[in-house]
Amino acid sequence: METVVRGLRSRVAGHKVDKVKIHDPDLPRNVKPEKLVEELEGKSITDVRRRGKYVLLEVNDDKLVAIHLRMTGKLLVCSCDEETDYQRITFSFNEDGKLVMDDLRRLGTLDLLESEHEEPLSSLGLEPFTGSYRWEEFQELFDTTQPVKLTLLDQKKITGLGNIYASEVLFRAGINPLASGNEINEAGKRKLFEKIPEVLSEAIDNNGTTFSNFRDSSGETGNFQDFLRVYQKEGKPCPACGEEIVRVDQSGRGTYYCPNCQDKG
Repeated sequence: METVVRGLRSRVAGHKVDKVKIHDPDLPRNVKPEKLVEELEGKSITDVRRRGKYVLLEVNDDKLVAIHLRMTGKLLVCSCDEETDYQRITFSFNEDGKLVMDDLRRLGTLDLLESEHEEPLSSLGLEPFTGSYRWEEFQELFDTTQPVKLTLLDQKKITGLGNIYASEVLFRAGINPLASGNEINEAGKRKLFEKIPEVLSEAIDNNGTTFSNFRDSSGETGNFQDFLRVYQKEGKPCPACGEEIVRVDQSGRGTYYCPNCQDKG
C-alpha cells in the first residue's frame, strides 16, 4: 500500500474532484452514495496518506476517504473514458484525468471519515516507520500463546504486514511461525522488531509484490516476488541451508518456512 500511496500522492494530490461516479452503490460502508458525492464533488484532494493497509485521500483538510483494496482492488490514475466491468468508483479531475477504483471480486471497502480517530482506523496497531513503532510496546505484543505468525498478521497489533511479508520477516529473524509468542526470547523479539521495517523497505524499493492482481497507480506490477526467500517456495531448497521449505496452513493462510533455520528464537 505504501507503493500505491507514493504513486498516487504525486499524481492526484492538489487536484480538484470535478465529478464522482459511483458504479457500485454498495461500496460506501458508512455513508449513502448520494451523500458521498455531495461531500466530495468540488473539493480538492490535499494529500494521500496510508494507515496500515488503508489508502487515505485527504479532502479539503477536513475529510478522509479511507479505501481498503483487499485482495483484488486497484487504484489507477488514467485519462481514458472507457469503463471496465469491475469499476466501483471514479473520481474525475476534469482535464487532469481520473482516479478509478477497480476491483474484480468487489471485496474492497470505502469509508468517509472526519479523522483517523474513527473506526476502522482508530483500532489499528503499531505502524512501522512511524513514532508509534517503539520497542517497549512491540515486545509486549508477544506475551501470548498465539502463534507468532498470527500476531504479525493481526492489524490491531502491528499494522501493514500481510501474509507474504510475515513469512519473509520470520525467515530472516530465524523464528518458527508456529511458535507461541511467549516462547520467543528477547533476542528473537528484537530480531523481529528490526526485520519488519527491513523487509517492508525492500518491498517498497521494488514496487511491491505481484503474483496476480497487484498493480500500482500506473498499472505497473511489483518486483519483490523475485527476491522472496520462502513464500511459495514449498519443496525448494532453503537459500541459507538447503533444507526443503515446507508449507503449513494457519487460519486458512499458507505459511512457508525452513524447519532447520527457523527455531523458536
